[in-house]
Amino acid sequence: MTCPISRYSAMSLIFLALAVALGAIGSHFLESKLSSGLFQRWETAVHYQYWNALGLMSLSLLERSYRISLQLDMKFIIAGILLFSGSLYVLCLAPNPWFVYFTPLGGVSLLIGYTGAAIRLVRIPNEN
Repeated sequence: MTCPISRYSAMSLIFLALAVALGAIGSHFLESKLSSGLFQRWETAVHYQYWNALGLMSLSLLERSYRISLQLDMKFIIAGILLFSGSLYVLCLAPNPWFVYFTPLGGVSLLIGYTGAAIRLVRIPNEN
């Protein structure tokens, strides 16, 4: 029996659920405890996680629609979400000077994932 959605679609839904939960935690519990700068950083992490989870879902659906492998690209996007948003969450809750280096690595990983997917999708032969 095959699963109706791919594991990447399922993972994107988990990232979306976590973004909702972390956004709620931020606005209900952390807003009064974090400085305005840290709270803004928290919101940035939530927004990037949300939008990139939607991007992951889109690539997962494109992969199935066009029957092309975008798995490597989606792995870069997953790594990007974890590194970019994850490092921002950690920096808000437990400031550690080493975690500041993970944020740009996450951004680069996201760029690699989306650019790689774009290149693969453009190279699909036209069947007309």
